[in-house]
Amino acid sequence: AAELGLSMHPRGRVRTLPNIAGFVGADTVGVLAAGDLEHRKGLHAAVDIGTNAEVMLSENGRLSACSTAAGPAFEGAKISQGMRAQPGAIDAVTIGDDIFIHTIGDRPAQGICGSGIIDALGELRRVGMLEASGRFTDLDDLPLLPEALRARMTDEGVVLVWAKESGTGRDIVLTQQDVREIQLVKAAIYAGIATLLQKLGHTPEELDGLHIAGAFGTYITKEHAVAIGLIPNIPLEKLVFLGNGAGIGAKMALI
Repeated sequence: AAELGLSMHPRGRVRTLPNIAGFVGADTVGVLAAGDLEHRKGLHAAVDIGTNAEVMLSENGRLSACSTAAGPAFEGAKISQGMRAQPGAIDAVTIGDDIFIHTIGDRPAQGICGSGIIDALGELRRVGMLEASGRFTDLDDLPLLPEALRARMTDEGVVLVWAKESGTGRDIVLTQQDVREIQLVKAAIYAGIATLLQKLGHTPEELDGLHIAGAFGTYITKEHAVAIGLIPNIPLEKLVFLGNGAGIGAKMALI
């Protein structure tokens, strides 16, 4: 421990969990332990969402894994006004007659983090402002859209927070390019799940459980995750949030 500068007994031992292979590392072993996948009966999948999204599949204890290059969009990178989940980040979005947001710490909005992006896309799809292709719908095709929502659809994108209400002094906008970045991420994650299922001769409908890990995965709305195709369309009761699975697994190993 002393060699690493850790604040513990200088002769304390430091151990790491084993690497599986390639980009499927020790954090995935932690998720494996946290979700107890090895001992579950039936067909279960687990996804650790991060810049690399690791996917595991357990069929009555038989384990398979892969890694997908999901990218850092859910952590705020490559999103025009994206940010990590910290005070001032939009973490929840709902749409009624207008767009309503919540920020971490109830601070004036500085940007948007992963859970807020999923909420925004799910809600925009629900009310028809976003097409299935990921393209923003033309206003001419939305004659019944409330006036407040029509005003938010600009050439730049959809305004989530007006400048006078934001913490940056400018509009916080979800752009068309932002949507495309999220489509790349969710396609990678979905492809990882589908590939492992196909390798073992199964379909998403046969899953008995899907476990979502990663600090980000704790706060996403189940309905929106399914609605935008981030995860397979399975009954919501089969979806389990593990939270920081790698951290939980490390604690289990320590104990």
